[in-house]
Amino acid sequence: MAQIPIIGSEGKPILYAYLDDEGLHFQFEYYGDGENSMDYEFIHTVAPSDYASIAHRFGLNPTTEILTIIQQITDMGRGEELKTALTDKEITNEFFSWMS
Repeated sequence: MAQIPIIGSEGKPILYAYLDDEGLHFQFEYYGDGENSMDYEFIHTVAPSDYASIAHRFGLNPTTEILTIIQQITDMGRGEELKTALTDKEITNEFFSWMS
């Protein structure tokens, strides 16, 4: 399964996008590095019926394959904007998270 790193303002991945039978997923895992640190993971899942809204939000062609659209967004330096739109539900998605 191919993953596309979504690059943030500091030049590091802030999300990883991948496609499966359920839809388009944006995932990030953080592993705590100390004794009292916590690990966490979150996943935003966008249904196929909402892919066009991502393209429209970023002024891209909605008939383009969705992973190509996601790559274009990160190439334009708008990864932080995409993450915020997912978090704020400006792009419809289901959200899952866990901590340990």
